[in-house]
Amino acid sequence: MAHSRTRTLAWPPPAVFEATLVAASRLGFAVSQTDRQGGHLYLDGPRRLARFPVRYTVSVTDSGLGGTAVHIAWQPASPLPWPLPSGAGGAARLHRGIHQTLGGGRSR
Repeated sequence: MAHSRTRTLAWPPPAVFEATLVAASRLGFAVSQTDRQGGHLYLDGPRRLARFPVRYTVSVTDSGLGGTAVHIAWQPASPLPWPLPSGAGGAARLHRGIHQTLGGGRSR
């Protein structure tokens, strides 16, 4: 079962997409594929305790409400909750990194 997290940012989609690329690189995520037209990124999370990285799918879309929705989904690497990371921490770090790269401001 996939897990996900969504945040809305008050910047246009192209700026958020670029900030996502910068934040992912800075945080140690490996970018495996990008689709700028569709607003999708496919990332491998940094390996911590797990042998295999957690894979993330990031969608950057216009929310229709004057902001941009950033949706991060991941498939847990293992059904065991411990000691392997679930992916939630990586998604939270990536959301914070995107927000910091954009210079702070409103996040919903």
